[in-house]
Amino acid sequence: MWQRAYLNRLKRDLDLWIERGWVTAANADAILASAAEPGASTRRMPAILAILGAVLIGFAVMSFVAANWQEISKLTKIVLIFAAMWTAYGAAIVLEKRGHANFAQAAVLIGLGLFGAGIMLIAQIYHIVTDDPGGVLAWCVAALATAWLLSSRAALALGILLAVVWTWFAIDMNDAVPHWAFWFAWAAAAALALRLSWTPALHLVLIAGFLWQAINVEAIMGLTGLSPSQFAVFVALEALALWMAALAFARDGARLGSVAEAYGIVVAFALVGFFQVDPGEYDRAAEGAAGPTLIAATAMLAAALAALAVMRGRLPSRHVAGVAALAALAIAYPLLSASENAALIPWIYAAAILVLAAWLVSWGSASGSRFAVNFGFVVFAAEVLWLYFATLGTLLDTAIFFALGGVLLIVGSIVFERMRRRIVRGTATEGGAA
Repeated sequence: MWQRAYLNRLKRDLDLWIERGWVTAANADAILASAAEPGASTRRMPAILAILGAVLIGFAVMSFVAANWQEISKLTKIVLIFAAMWTAYGAAIVLEKRGHANFAQAAVLIGLGLFGAGIMLIAQIYHIVTDDPGGVLAWCVAALATAWLLSSRAALALGILLAVVWTWFAIDMNDAVPHWAFWFAWAAAAALALRLSWTPALHLVLIAGFLWQAINVEAIMGLTGLSPSQFAVFVALEALALWMAALAFARDGARLGSVAEAYGIVVAFALVGFFQVDPGEYDRAAEGAAGPTLIAATAMLAAALAALAVMRGRLPSRHVAGVAALAALAIAYPLLSASENAALIPWIYAAAILVLAAWLVSWGSASGSRFAVNFGFVVFAAEVLWLYFATLGTLLDTAIFFALGGVLLIVGSIVFERMRRRIVRGTATEGGAA
């Protein structure tokens, strides 16, 4: 379906390019024929199946070890596991030399799975707890080292996953302090993702960073004195800072910038939406003394990055108000929820989110970010659905709210259009004077 839509769009574009003299008719036919060939996804299917098969084999070996097979001696077990591991690595070398790079990656993944099974086997022999963080750390280091030495994407993905499991096990054993050591593995994985220029790894790295905060949330709040509400505000501002950093440094790493920008947008809007859906009752007594300071520092960091993005021309000054409004919504949440007007939070935030969703579409159109445009429409549609179901029993209120919202959007569009024409007219005048 997507291939057909792409070909139809390409054909329309080629017709326009032929009319403008950019492409000849013969070249257009060649381009269409090339685009109609089996896509990369089709060519990658055998490799994907091989990787999935490697994952299943790894789980099979670990399940076999976990079965606690008593009939075989301990030495024989260790020899079998590590012989199979080195056989897998040897097969990977042979496949790589013969030009089967994707199947070589599958063999590497099998070897790493067998390495993990060897760790489990040794833990079983010497009666070490199976969720000991040390064993997972050794497995993680082996995966990242393999990714570095062999430029293996599969090993890198496994290493990132194991880093998250490692911090999970560490916090499960001691949740008094955050598991800071995770960030060493995270930094190594991020460097490898950039070295391999692999976008999925960039996604995994950012997801792992946010998962670390979710896993360590209680330890972080205990250390910093943040209340749950303050922690949510902190993460929202952190996501906003990530978004601004992606804009400010996009020229230095365009691919990483686009991925980081997407996650910053999603997390920031998701948390603001959470404030609306579940405002709760804010307990000021639970507020930590360091909370406001940490939140203020994060807001200042986001503001500084936004200013840098404006200076570098990545964030037009007319869109700064949208970023500031999103930050203000996050910061104002504890204040509003502790006031007498806490019951108005859902409706105040609903109106604000609708406006910000429209702004996100506008900003995405101006900056060429298709993700921002699409996500803005998703946020707008989700907000309208929430309003409909939230006021389902009071259809009159629903009708009034939608009518007022529609009028405000139309009036806003007229005002923005007049402002745009005035700016364009002023620019043209200055150009003529020059």
